Amino acid sequence: MGSKLTNFLSWKPLEVGEPATPLSLTADDGTWIKLDDFKGHLNVLLVFFRSLTDADTDAWLRVVDAARSAFEGLDTAVFGVNTARTDELRAHRARIGTEFFLLYDPLALAARGFRASGRIRPLCKDTAVLVGKNGKVLYSERGHANVAKILAAAARAEGKEAPAAPPPPPPAAASGSGALRTPGRPAPDVLDIDSQQALALLGESDSPFLLVDVRTKSEFESDRSPLARHIPVDELPHRYGELGQTNHVIFVCQGGGRSAAAAEFMTSLGSSNIYNVVGGMSQWTGPRERAARTSS
Repeated sequence: MGSKLTNFLSWKPLEVGEPATPLSLTADDGTWIKLDDFKGHLNVLLVFFRSLTDADTDAWLRVVDAARSAFEGLDTAVFGVNTARTDELRAHRARIGTEFFLLYDPLALAARGFRASGRIRPLCKDTAVLVGKNGKVLYSERGHANVAKILAAAARAEGKEAPAAPPPPPPAAASGSGALRTPGRPAPDVLDIDSQQALALLGESDSPFLLVDVRTKSEFESDRSPLARHIPVDELPHRYGELGQTNHVIFVCQGGGRSAAAAEFMTSLGSSNIYNVVGGMSQWTGPRERAARTSS
């Protein structure tokens, strides 16, 4: 029973030779990173990690960072991936003293595609996936993967002898910028607005904006804006195509937290003109539709 439950709650790592799934995320410096941009030019090591507060994970990331020059010599770019927001990732990178960029994966959508998350909770699991220049998986391992093994896989792909993995450096106070710069473009910012500003945008003549409510079904049905479409935040990664557009979207929830996550997810796809209603429906000043109450 226990093994069946474990298999249900998590996926097996990707197999070597499988095509890598698409990835398009915002780096902690605001750069928009797309895996397709590397195809034919660079291998990419994706280091998915769950915790920002675990000493063992920090040590693992420093081991990866210490080998960054060796990876660069094998035409391999390195990125960390986590569900924390970009400002938190930027602070974490500075705290542990690593150079490679950390990518913001809202709702662990990219992690799911690389089988680096649980089936239930939207969090990254510690996993290393090396993607070759041909877009196929060269190495995949759950847990704090052995960096020497990853270097060996990259070396085989490049037809070179595997370099020795250097020992990890001591924790540093701050980080700089890596020598191997990566392709990408600045990611659009999420713009915070209040209820009245949202209504003004929606009320403009020929307004291109959509209002999307990302609360639960019960919340939406009990009290909602008649202007809103409903897509729960945890379903957005699979349903955003239903909107028919990815730009000019205003997200709202009850207080502004879930809608902020939804907005960050859309900008991670390269969307622009994405707004978050601060205060959400708790401070909504526009028309409302409420479910009729039944008397007992």
